[in-house]
Amino acid sequence: MATSSPAPGSPALGVLYAVTAAVFFSTAGFIVRRLDLPAWDVSLARSVFLGVTLLPLLWWTRHQVIADARHAGFALVLSGALLAGSFVAFILALGLAPVANVLIVFGAIPFITALGARLFLGEPLHRHTLACMALACAGLALSVGGSLQAGALAGMALAFVVSLCMGANYVVVRARRDVGMVPGIALACLFSGLVALPFASFQTPRWEEIPWLLALSPGQLGIGLLLYVAALKHIPAGRAALLGLLELVLGPIWVWLLDGETPGPLTLAGGGLVITAAALNVWLDSRDAPG
Repeated sequence: MATSSPAPGSPALGVLYAVTAAVFFSTAGFIVRRLDLPAWDVSLARSVFLGVTLLPLLWWTRHQVIADARHAGFALVLSGALLAGSFVAFILALGLAPVANVLIVFGAIPFITALGARLFLGEPLHRHTLACMALACAGLALSVGGSLQAGALAGMALAFVVSLCMGANYVVVRARRDVGMVPGIALACLFSGLVALPFASFQTPRWEEIPWLLALSPGQLGIGLLLYVAALKHIPAGRAALLGLLELVLGPIWVWLLDGETPGPLTLAGGGLVITAAALNVWLDSRDAPG
């Protein structure tokens, strides 16, 4: 996968942004475990809260948003739809599987992106990517065995839907660099909210759950995205992606330390292979990238 050179800035600050973004992203499973609400209600609330949070930013940057919408057109709508699919499937997956099983599948995203870029954009598929892909497949196979033991195969399948949506979105954004992040996320909130609406039971959250819902949407997702984008202005995309893999490591640790949710041995072994393969692939991509 090709990476881009960063804009002039502080590499140390970029690393700090990327690591902090990974920490925010990794808290999703722990936060969802604090909510005693149906998954569809959580998905709807997450979309609404994040959408409302974005409204001032959309208004402040309305001229740029309008220009982005005009230039990107269908690509922007497609990006928003793919992000919406990942938003919904992620929350549903966490309701059906342990956090470790869900996050392990996200290690496939770089490979799905590479395949999509090869098929639709004609980008080369490096031999090291194929080798790392084979290693990741072996890790995913072990993790599927762990999911069967834990009765969490449906959750892992939904996690793979998240990976497909994210990988496809990266291909869309790579093909159309004029797809703006803010309008794309706003559309994703709209689409995911509309998808969740018919299935939500509208169970009233307890007062103590409101802070957790806020932490899940404008906090975990919104701040995490802003930090990650800020990191890309200071360090190469390959290095940011490598640091972003911390999410796959930290997410299971939070629920293990705070909720006692312990991954099985097959899940741990498979996860180690997937994370190693993804990290190695991103590192090798960064070495091959110009600049």
